[in-house]
Amino acid sequence: MTERKSARGRDDTSTQRQEQYLERLQTEKGKRLVVDLDGASKADLDALLDAGYGVNQRAVVQRALAEAAEREKKEKNT
Repeated sequence: MTERKSARGRDDTSTQRQEQYLERLQTEKGKRLVVDLDGASKADLDALLDAGYGVNQRAVVQRALAEAAEREKKEKNT
């Protein structure tokens, strides 16, 4: 999508992009999640990011969640 800017340089397509993003989430049965982290959790997130656990915060959280879910699944089956 080409970003259009108004005369003042504002991005006039942000609302449209947000709507499309939320539609994709709904189609994929995803969920938008806002999480507040305390200082220790933020430090853990940053440490994992710095260690290359994920390319960005979202990837770190998604990988950690997937690994925790897999671990729980294995524990239930044993």
